[in-house]
Amino acid sequence: MDQPKSVLLLIADDWSPLAGCFGSPVIQTPHVDALASRATRFSNAFCTSPSCAASRANILTGHYSHTHGQYGHSHSIHNFHTAATMPSIPKQLGAAGYATGIIGKLHTQPQSVYPWTHDLQKVSGGPRNVPKMAEVAAGFFNDIGDQPFYLHMGFTDPHRDFGNKQTYEGVDETFYDAATVPVPDFLPDHPSVRAELADYYQSISRLDLGYGLAIKALEAAGRAEDTMIVVMSDHGMPFPGAKASSFDSGHHCPLLIARPGADEVENDALVNWSNIAPTVFDWCGVEPPEGLPERSLLPILDDTHPEGWEETFFSHTFHEVTNYYPYRALRGRKYKYVRNLYPELTRPLPSDLYASPTWKAVIDDDLQMMGRRPTAQFLHQRGEALFDIEDDPVESTNLIDEPHLQDVAEQMRAKVKRFRVETRDPWVLASRQLGEEGFEETRPPQ
Repeated sequence: MDQPKSVLLLIADDWSPLAGCFGSPVIQTPHVDALASRATRFSNAFCTSPSCAASRANILTGHYSHTHGQYGHSHSIHNFHTAATMPSIPKQLGAAGYATGIIGKLHTQPQSVYPWTHDLQKVSGGPRNVPKMAEVAAGFFNDIGDQPFYLHMGFTDPHRDFGNKQTYEGVDETFYDAATVPVPDFLPDHPSVRAELADYYQSISRLDLGYGLAIKALEAAGRAEDTMIVVMSDHGMPFPGAKASSFDSGHHCPLLIARPGADEVENDALVNWSNIAPTVFDWCGVEPPEGLPERSLLPILDDTHPEGWEETFFSHTFHEVTNYYPYRALRGRKYKYVRNLYPELTRPLPSDLYASPTWKAVIDDDLQMMGRRPTAQFLHQRGEALFDIEDDPVESTNLIDEPHLQDVAEQMRAKVKRFRVETRDPWVLASRQLGEEGFEETRPPQ
């Protein structure tokens, strides 16, 4: 009988696809790059919600945030919880006899939905202490012996505050020159921004070491030959115009999936985090729960351009409880359609972004442009947006009113409406009450 297959999932906090293997010309990520040389590297992978808790619940349940119910942060006063009826990776695999471990940051509730056999969140020495996290992982492998496993390691790097003022035994920090760090085209080229980017890059390099140490612990335990390794992030970088925003700069994420004996593949399928849970169940040979909205990636891991992966959906509602800005979106290869459900609201910033030196520079210096995006456009969105992603990847020009694109807009609009109905989006009721066409015959979600 074949050895049951296992999974090591390594997830960062606020990491955009910035690594050597993703084309970054400056950042040093030797361990991620080494894994990429034997992994499927997805060039079009997206989180469904660019917010920590909602995204992590999406990854672990396989359902979009408007379905799983953890609309925003779970901790403190925010107190969003995943619906008690939801399936999850630890619940389903635990029932199938797997050891399920969590090390570092989880950021989801309640425990009844996420029942870990090895809850090691509080013994890792902090989720920026990457050598200690690897040590805890080694203990997990030693404890479970030959039992199949799902180990979820949540790193806090490169989340804001970056953790760079604290030293960690066994970590040789990599420093970056603020004067030479590339500035993304959605941010102003300002000294405060450059300083933050240099700190952010430093934190990514420490994260890279953490990934390398975790993989080394897996190999030392003799479990590498039956384990799929998933390297990913919850969402994009912690800067205004990325995290908690509908732009690709918040949704576009790194994704590497490595299997024993596999070759390096660059895959351009449009995928999102709702594909992760089905992939884990597929790899492990465990029957997936009924009703998952998306499919496994396993059949396309050896493909460069698989057919039928031409679009993917986004859904976001909250970040913190005070950050209510719901939108639903469809991302294709050429065009992206965004439906902002309450455009009369001013886009609220997460508290860490609002207090950041970058946003302080935008306000104090009255910066009218955030890179190629007008600041006013960032703060005040229209109810609908259509962007030409090929010609305008920064999403600076809304084409929703262009006469020659009305067929495209209507097709994508209809797909988003159907997606909302099929995934039982509670905000369908709000759209009906506002008189929006296309929802008249739908039943209220139960």
